[in-house]
Amino acid sequence: MSSITVVGSVNRDLVLTVQDLPRPGETVLAERFVEGVGGKGANQAVAAARLGSRVRLVARVGADAETILRALAAEGVDVTAVLPAADASTGIASVVVDRAGENTIVVNPGANAALTVADLPEQLSGAGEVLLVQHEIAPEVVAAAVLRAREQGGTVVLNPAPARPVGSDVLAAVDVLVPNLGELATLLDVARPTGPDGARDLLEKAELPCGAVVVTLGADGALVKQPGRPAVHLPAPVVDAVDTVGAGDTFCGALADSLARGGDLLSAAERAVRAASLAVTGLGAQSSMPTAAQLGSPAVNGS
Repeated sequence: MSSITVVGSVNRDLVLTVQDLPRPGETVLAERFVEGVGGKGANQAVAAARLGSRVRLVARVGADAETILRALAAEGVDVTAVLPAADASTGIASVVVDRAGENTIVVNPGANAALTVADLPEQLSGAGEVLLVQHEIAPEVVAAAVLRAREQGGTVVLNPAPARPVGSDVLAAVDVLVPNLGELATLLDVARPTGPDGARDLLEKAELPCGAVVVTLGADGALVKQPGRPAVHLPAPVVDAVDTVGAGDTFCGALADSLARGGDLLSAAERAVRAASLAVTGLGAQSSMPTAAQLGSPAVNGS
């Protein structure tokens, strides 16, 4: 079974659905309220576990997280490295989703901010294994996890979300960088590109010291740039989007699952595009993530 370690955040997601997103100073009535488990770390761990990978999550939660931990364990996620934070509550994300599936999100990090380098397991990754990290935890924890996994021979996947600068030493240890358009612009300190063509032009000129770059493009799919090769656009299937929350996390989890199984990057990214497209057809970050039966088996070693 493929092995993935996810280092990241865990949140309580409070999701409100509305007709239209409120403007500044405006109050609107919600049509529906759903509470669930979220946070980019937890979301990506569940996405990979749903597809059959053996997934370990490294995170911090508050004393109020018993129900959350049970839910993650029920999804097949190993939560033995999820530690309690004595002086903080579990992170909270307030999510408002409109009828078109667009959203606004406000996050209180809570216990996620308490995760430190000392909390990282000594063994994070090894040959044939994947480390998956995001930016909802402290920069020094991200850096330490990435550099340690690189020394241990694992495949390192970094989803630099939310957007913030990343040191060149950390980027150089990343095998696959997975930004969206805004995050790519932040990393390169340029204006946000427009669509697949703008992203392609930027990637062809970019000087990022990482291995490959996979840019997520929402309804436009993804763009894959590998060293020494032209960028490849992978379009997304047309679906009726209900809620885009968690689509990027589904993409990252599915990508890590395929890579951990020995799949090549293009095939892994194509499968991740399909997974994210399925995820937006339901409400909630984790509840709509596809299973292996829904998505199909990944291609392995280019097959």
